[in-house]
Amino acid sequence: MEQEQMKDQELNELPMYTVIQKKRLRLTALIFVFFSLLAIGRLFYIQVYKYKDYSKKAVNQRMVYIPISENRGEIYDRNMIPFTGREIKKVVIVYPDYIYNKSATVDTVAKACGMDRAEVERRISGTQDAVELLVDKGDEEHLALIESGRIKGVIALEKKIRYSDNSIARHVIGYIGRMDKKGQMGIEKSMNNYLAGSGTDSIAAVVDSSKNIIPGLGFRKVEASRDGENYNIKLTMDYHIQSIIEKTMEQHRLEGSIVLMDIRTGDILGMASKPDFDQNDLNKYMDSEGSELINKSVWQFDLGSVFKTVVAAAALENNVVSGAEKYKCTGSVAFGEYDIKCSTFKTHEDREIDMKEAFALSCNSTFVSLGMRVGAEKVLAMAEKLGLSQKQCFTLPEEKAGLLPTAREDGIGNISIGQGKIQATPLQVTALMAAIANDGVMNSPQLVDELVNARGITIRTLDRSRPAPVLSPNTARYLKEMLLEVTRTGTGKQANLDEYGGSGGKTSSAQTGINQGDVVHGWFSGFFPYNNPQYAMTVFIYNGQSGGGSAAPVFKEIAVGIMEGVKR
Repeated sequence: MEQEQMKDQELNELPMYTVIQKKRLRLTALIFVFFSLLAIGRLFYIQVYKYKDYSKKAVNQRMVYIPISENRGEIYDRNMIPFTGREIKKVVIVYPDYIYNKSATVDTVAKACGMDRAEVERRISGTQDAVELLVDKGDEEHLALIESGRIKGVIALEKKIRYSDNSIARHVIGYIGRMDKKGQMGIEKSMNNYLAGSGTDSIAAVVDSSKNIIPGLGFRKVEASRDGENYNIKLTMDYHIQSIIEKTMEQHRLEGSIVLMDIRTGDILGMASKPDFDQNDLNKYMDSEGSELINKSVWQFDLGSVFKTVVAAAALENNVVSGAEKYKCTGSVAFGEYDIKCSTFKTHEDREIDMKEAFALSCNSTFVSLGMRVGAEKVLAMAEKLGLSQKQCFTLPEEKAGLLPTAREDGIGNISIGQGKIQATPLQVTALMAAIANDGVMNSPQLVDELVNARGITIRTLDRSRPAPVLSPNTARYLKEMLLEVTRTGTGKQANLDEYGGSGGKTSSAQTGINQGDVVHGWFSGFFPYNNPQYAMTVFIYNGQSGGGSAAPVFKEIAVGIMEGVKR
């Protein structure tokens, strides 16, 4: 008891500042412990709980994102066989901003890709963030060097190639721009809003502070977010028919166009134009004097005697002639200051012929006489009714409308035999022949069938124009007989298909006036088989000279290939 009283007395005797000091020390210690625990908790939160998030952010600060694809929709044939994206190839992607030694990089890339050094340097000297180069018979050692990640700003990977070396239907498909990735021609252009992908897939590569790609960490694909479902395009074309057409043209080294249609629906089953072009390298054609980038299937050319089909239709529809009426060819017909000659005069100079034989032999003088009786206005009106001078297919933006003159411009003499200013596209002529074969009912040519998703399920079917009667059934029947006679006894005998059910058609050797008249286009347009018409086809050969000699045999070869090799 006495001891406790002494302690209290001692405390009472301590100076006041000593007590205050001890209380402050205790408070400071408590504050230190609190903040220490707070710091430890924060470190635990960052290093344990949020470790993955902060690690990802740290890595992303050192990542290079290199675009590799635009998620663009694919283009298929009627059976879902792809025209685009058919191959997976190895590519080298150069990121110009990350190149350290340009000269050495160009050398390595050129050897790895099997490309010309100057071309590689030109490609990577542009304004693109990333340049993609196909590996084609390159040097494996230099490619391995790139794959090891030791070349700054350059990587190698495998990806789906939109246009391969063996792509077909190139003028129909078209191409996309290298910079903006938008369609510039054909289906790629007309359907760009549907084909354009949502976002861009990229390759993410980790780099160090000197922008070197770090070996060992590799690359990873970063897929773009999908705001909606991508569209793919299903065409009416048949991949196998297109292949037959193109192989035939290549074997015979033809310059021109071939178009093939289903006469019952208007579906375009095949459409080829030669010479072809490389969809992956358009620069080589910029200064070309050739016509590689022209889709001749929808380009207008001088038509010639195929137009006699229109004259015959106008004569029959207007009841100007009867099938039994006879004509005497004198070898030429004077028209104004011109003398129009009959090139087949020797085959019928000593006898009279009817309109069917005159058509089969392509007798100019007979058709000038017919044209004069019908009148230019009615002939030109019939031409318009059968689709000439009008665009046929809105999904081919390069299509020309063709040309029909006024009666005063050319006069009935030239109009009657398809000369002068009359021009038409192979597609227009094919649609005309299809209407005749379809008993006078015309279907608008159709190229795009449906929009489909990645699983091939239909998303939307494109609207079709209603079939329109353009000729009476009797006129169509008589015209078919006339077209059949061309392949049996007339100028188109080399297109005869009697062993396959027959064929009908019309030849044309169209004078152009190009090179002082030396350029003469060869045409043959018709349908097959005659007994049960299914296909209409036009063969146009630029400077083919003779329709019967150059175009008709090609018509037969392709028709036989389809009849024997394609099941529909």
